[in-house]
Amino acid sequence: MPRLLRPLFLFPLFAGLAACSEGVESMPEMPAPAVGAALYRVTFEASWSAATHASFPAGAHFSAVVGASHRADGLLFQPGQLASAGIKDMAERGNNTGLRAEINALQGSGAAFRLMEGRGNINSPGMVADTIRLDAAHPRLSLVTMIAPSPDWFVALENENLLGADGQWVAERRIAARAYDAGTDGGATFTAPDQPMLPAGVIVRLPLPPATGPAPDGPPLGSWHLERIK
Repeated sequence: MPRLLRPLFLFPLFAGLAACSEGVESMPEMPAPAVGAALYRVTFEASWSAATHASFPAGAHFSAVVGASHRADGLLFQPGQLASAGIKDMAERGNNTGLRAEINALQGSGAAFRLMEGRGNINSPGMVADTIRLDAAHPRLSLVTMIAPSPDWFVALENENLLGADGQWVAERRIAARAYDAGTDGGATFTAPDQPMLPAGVIVRLPLPPATGPAPDGPPLGSWHLERIK
């Protein structure tokens, strides 16, 4: 008789252990917490001078920097594509009114997060700093400023992603300021008279010869320094 009862007493114990084991195996994994917003100090360091480039016109400067933090689909411009009216006005006249309105529209659609716009022109050599906030949904940064004087040339920080592959914000980054031709004016020199392009061409990289050395594209006209401060 005892031999028959012992298995019956042990069965509930085994059943309970099995149930606990199944419960552990079926427990869903908790998702990693989403990264919070980040605040960056953005410094544009203009290095364009007679010592760095053969072409350095009198009164050389850059216009007020303007741009936004955005998603991958919130680009302000794209090489190989036509310039928007806002990019055209910025590149030809240093007027940010139209581009600011375009950024506001991107914010309204959710494609852009924060606007950054400086005040006043930037002497070259010289520098200017400002701050902008990004979040996990808008981890990219694009900024532009007119090269002046020029027909329709500008330098930019183009679609820079500051959220690393590890899901954390980049602490610091330095990027050369690339020069572009907006494709809206056909002038070939910094001080050429207005030559509107009809139809307009697309945005392309702008090669600038250096003052010395063999580099076909010359050194950059400046650089961007991005530093997370919060």
